[in-house]
Amino acid sequence: MEVLVALFRENRAFVIAGVLLVLASALANVGTINFINQAIATEGDFIRDNMGFLLLLLAGAFGFGVSSQMIMTQLGYRVIYQMRGRLLQQVLNTDYEHLHRLGTNRIYAAITKDIRSLQDGFIMLPFFLYAAIMAIGGILYMFTLHLGLASIVLASIVTAAYIAKVLTQRFQTLIRKDRELEDQLFAQYSTVLDGHKELLLNEARGQRLLDLVMHGPALQSLQMRTLGDRYIVVNIHFMTTLILFQIALVFWLVYTMNWGGLAMATSFALTLMFIRQPLNMAMNQLGPILVARVSLQKLKSLKLGHDAKPAAVEEPLHWQTLQLHGVTYQYERDQSGFQLGPLNFALKRGELVFLAGHNGAGKTTLIRLVLGLLKPKAGQLLVDGRPLQDSDIRAYRHGFSAVLADFHLFEDLEELGRSQQEEVHEWLELLGLDEKVQFTEGHFSTTDLSTGQRKRLAMVGAVAEHRPVMILDEWAADQVPVFRQRFYFELLPKLKAQGVTLLVVSHDDRYFDVADRVLYLEGGKIIDSTSVNQQPMQPEVAI
Repeated sequence: MEVLVALFRENRAFVIAGVLLVLASALANVGTINFINQAIATEGDFIRDNMGFLLLLLAGAFGFGVSSQMIMTQLGYRVIYQMRGRLLQQVLNTDYEHLHRLGTNRIYAAITKDIRSLQDGFIMLPFFLYAAIMAIGGILYMFTLHLGLASIVLASIVTAAYIAKVLTQRFQTLIRKDRELEDQLFAQYSTVLDGHKELLLNEARGQRLLDLVMHGPALQSLQMRTLGDRYIVVNIHFMTTLILFQIALVFWLVYTMNWGGLAMATSFALTLMFIRQPLNMAMNQLGPILVARVSLQKLKSLKLGHDAKPAAVEEPLHWQTLQLHGVTYQYERDQSGFQLGPLNFALKRGELVFLAGHNGAGKTTLIRLVLGLLKPKAGQLLVDGRPLQDSDIRAYRHGFSAVLADFHLFEDLEELGRSQQEEVHEWLELLGLDEKVQFTEGHFSTTDLSTGQRKRLAMVGAVAEHRPVMILDEWAADQVPVFRQRFYFELLPKLKAQGVTLLVVSHDDRYFDVADRVLYLEGGKIIDSTSVNQQPMQPEVAI
């Protein structure tokens, strides 16, 4: 709710203008109803003498109505635009560990499903508010006609509103359950898309997966949506029938209780018919608005980072020695009981260090700890002997460039300076990509390459960032022999000569003599380089 309050404050002018125009439109419409009632009461004399005023009222009702709807609709689109930006900013400001724990499926569902639901709800909200104000205006007008009749009509509307509230609460409960199923559906969609080639080879598995989806969360979603919509449909027709009942009730009371004559009953009937459409409009818009409310609660439950744009980091944190002192880490959802650490080792500025180890030894986790993406469960990261503080973590991370095992390749490098962009061309040639990829105006012409070529292109971008420390995770594993040798004998020495500190995950033990040191990770513990040299590693499958 506080997010919506902040957004409406940012759009205060739109909100005030829209509300004032809605009120003006409601007054013009009520004035028109009053004009017609006067004409009925005077048997046509009033309308003959004041036809120009009626046209003015109708023009006002039309003009104010159109203007209010246009402004309020624009407000809805602006709020969605701003919320989309806030959500993406929150994702950028969220700790890697928390985002990893949430899972990409829930984040994708939030960015796509929830934002779409919010958009639909906010588009409907102006129409709902307009209809509600028009209905309230009609009810208030009835109190100027006859207090007793208006009180009975209002009491029946309040009773109906309570029944509508019960029905909408049941609808909202079903929609909330349906939204939880969306996370499961997105996970299954990802499985089908990511494993498409394997499913083409094993059609039975694909059909089984499809059956699991269609007879599981998809079917449950269908049932919940169907039942939920029934509550809304009942609500809409209940309110419509209620208006007709109230008209009949007014005529009965007028003739039974002698509360006025035909003119009074007709005035109430006309006013009730007037508010019938706004009430129907409000009930029609209620479903998307309640769905949007559920989506807003879902977004809040993710507990993403703050939505403020962080201040720019002017300089990366410089250090001469980085030390992991008694560092341990264990993933919360890891049921195997595996724990990384305690780790004790130091990385000195300008070193070229290889990190070796079998699959599952903890190399990737160790790298994420070094990069500051994960926080140790115990122990500390020491920068020149001082514990790394949370206030310094952003500047610390800005000292690293990396090509990780699960790297993402960006086409856009526009944030690089002119000299950095010129260096891109040099490294494209060094890595044999200059004939496949062009780099113009800060963009690569393509990233549709083989795995090894994509890793080479990622390294081009990492080098061009000019960060003092570079981490390369199994970079050479997918390279052809010529580029594997160039990597160890030319590229790493070239970067080291430029003063870049290098931490390289590798299983190529025949190239270990290129490094200043080799750290061997086994069972979550570091074995020193002497042990590695005494027991040379055998090539393993790349992780």
